[in-house]
Amino acid sequence: MHNASLAEGDLAGLTFDIQAHSVHDGPGTRTTVFMNGCPFACQWCCNPEGLSRKPVLMHRETRCVSCGNCVAACPKGAVTLAPGEKPVFDRELCDVCESHECVGVCYHEGLVLSGVTRTVEELIDIFQRDRQFWGSGGGVTFSGGEPLLQKEFMLPLLQRCKEIRINTCVETTASLPSDWFMEAASLLDWVFVDIKSMDPVAHKAMTGADNALTLKNIRLLGASDLDCFVVVRIPVIPGFNDSETNIRATARFVRECGLEVINLLPFHRLGGSKWKQLGRDYTFKDVPGMQLGELDRPAAWIREEGLTCYTGWETPF
Repeated sequence: MHNASLAEGDLAGLTFDIQAHSVHDGPGTRTTVFMNGCPFACQWCCNPEGLSRKPVLMHRETRCVSCGNCVAACPKGAVTLAPGEKPVFDRELCDVCESHECVGVCYHEGLVLSGVTRTVEELIDIFQRDRQFWGSGGGVTFSGGEPLLQKEFMLPLLQRCKEIRINTCVETTASLPSDWFMEAASLLDWVFVDIKSMDPVAHKAMTGADNALTLKNIRLLGASDLDCFVVVRIPVIPGFNDSETNIRATARFVRECGLEVINLLPFHRLGGSKWKQLGRDYTFKDVPGMQLGELDRPAAWIREEGLTCYTGWETPF
């Protein structure tokens, strides 16, 4: 969805969600902005609607009443509906559609378009509205997707936040050109950077890209004198990166970079329904979610390597 209020020449970024009063995306209470686009395509992603660099159509079956309005409205014939069934979407046609007539005639919100363009100042207005609720340690977190992928938008947005003393945090893959990544980091207060796996082959198999840029940029962060607090995160995925060999290798790499803190996140399936809404298969649909206590052992491996480790989404610093 494009914002009709945008004037010609306005600098705008594509977002797919904004959550106020978040306590899981950095220190204190925060406003979290989810930005579209990602260099990875992790098979366990909990925000698959954010992988695309443009708005995407989502079909919420629980709200769909099979009225057939979307079938009649689609000029490409991409929607079919059998009696007594839910509509079926030709995703190849839907993914290239830019008009989305079907959304406009879905009066039960069974069809929604994920992705809204917002200007820098529109987001600043939201932050100014929310900052009275943040407290002394809160601020804004940019998540995704990969928020720093929208370079031309994010740099002036981060600069504006700095000008008006808004604490900023980013959750990033760090799989970006190093000059841009470090320029963005210089404007941030907190950086949460994921290491999915130290094995480049396994990393590419599960995320669609290798880990070379991520590791390079983490080295640069560790060697820099930037005034941002860096936490390396490991989303612990059963059967992929949860081995003692990989966890310890990650810890040693982080230590060699001069960094000190690792945050382990337990695998969960909260994004499973979104994959279905996008008409895509969810690879991890049969993998049980992890309990927080299952991270005690890998956390001990990390501490044995001389690093601070905490588990879950709370930020104890």
